[in-house]
Amino acid sequence: MIFLFGYFLRSSNAFLSPFSRPVRNHYTTEPASLHTQRITYLRASPSDVFVLSYDGVIADTKQWRSNLAISAALNTWPQLAKHNLIGATGDQNRDWLINKLSALSDVTLTGEDGMMGCDAVLLARVLLEEQLLDEGRSNGCRGKYGSKFHPSSDSEEKQQQQQQQQQNQQNQHQQEGGSVQGSRPLTVGEIASNWNDGACLKDTVRIKYNVDRKDPIPIIREEIKALLEDAENSLIGPLPEIFPTMSDALLDCNCPVYILVGDESHVPIAMTSLSFLSIPMQSIHWNEETNDYAHSKKDKEHGITIVPPGEGGRGHTGVLQHILMSVPEDSSIHVIHSDVSTLQKAKALFGDNRPRPGMFAKSAIAEASLKLSLPTMSSGPQQQNDAEMDPWLNLIDGFDIVETLSAQVVTEERM
Repeated sequence: MIFLFGYFLRSSNAFLSPFSRPVRNHYTTEPASLHTQRITYLRASPSDVFVLSYDGVIADTKQWRSNLAISAALNTWPQLAKHNLIGATGDQNRDWLINKLSALSDVTLTGEDGMMGCDAVLLARVLLEEQLLDEGRSNGCRGKYGSKFHPSSDSEEKQQQQQQQQQNQQNQHQQEGGSVQGSRPLTVGEIASNWNDGACLKDTVRIKYNVDRKDPIPIIREEIKALLEDAENSLIGPLPEIFPTMSDALLDCNCPVYILVGDESHVPIAMTSLSFLSIPMQSIHWNEETNDYAHSKKDKEHGITIVPPGEGGRGHTGVLQHILMSVPEDSSIHVIHSDVSTLQKAKALFGDNRPRPGMFAKSAIAEASLKLSLPTMSSGPQQQNDAEMDPWLNLIDGFDIVETLSAQVVTEERM
């Protein structure tokens, strides 16, 4: 009896992954070394369909989006350029702004305008004006935070002069009976807490930074599209980097994969960045005549399909509905998206069906099952908390994403 129980434990190792269905139970082990990699080869079900967001799941787009936001902001408000607050693309004098925009990407990369990149442009405008009003007092700040999110000083002597000037101004202000408390640029935490909620900074600056008394968002959209007409535009820097683990996982995946991008103007960027993969790839576009996506039968069979949001105003939620209606019956759709608000809107696709934690549930609009997950490696603490407290949503880390896509359980053993 003990022997049989031990045999069962050994033979059940192939069932370690809750996302995959095993078809053969054997291991291949690389030659012995300090660390050897043990791989269990599995095969995903033909009914599995993967819907992944390009930003934060497939690629690290923070630096690319930050450069795009800065260039679009300078084009939308040309008066900013004359102050020489930042250097050209790739200049070290721009690093502080790239760092701050990147740190706030999970706040700005939400909703239809955010996925397009408009929120990041508004934020770039805020950060540049704050630095202008600061008059260089925070330049050359040291420490873990200051050195990362403030411009560097031109020289040690200049930094000391600025500090002395600031101290003299504070002393004079105190002698006149005023408060010594001065203004400073908002911190990353303050902006994150008040961008969409709290003080509603986004709505405030959208009104404040109007362009000739017009809503700046339509103008920003046109500026972004103009910058993205050339996929290798030097003003927006290098292309986004595909996560190395995702490259391998996509190559190993034998199921249809839909990759959602923020706008139709982002499609060439995604296609170019993924072109090194030897995988059939295509994109589908919104058809204004039929008010639907132009979708061919080939799209459903294999390979990668790049999908931008349609013109119906429903963003990626509308894309998910289209995919649900187009996949074969009894499909299991894995939705992994870096924006928790998109996942929250997609809950309506369940209808009255409430999924168990970590499990699929039937969709209310199609004969298919659905699971909604937020990736932990590209979302902030607040988004993760929102997902964890929501019974319809799940959290998934990078290892589980790779395991789900490639249907391989990878472990390390010490020799």
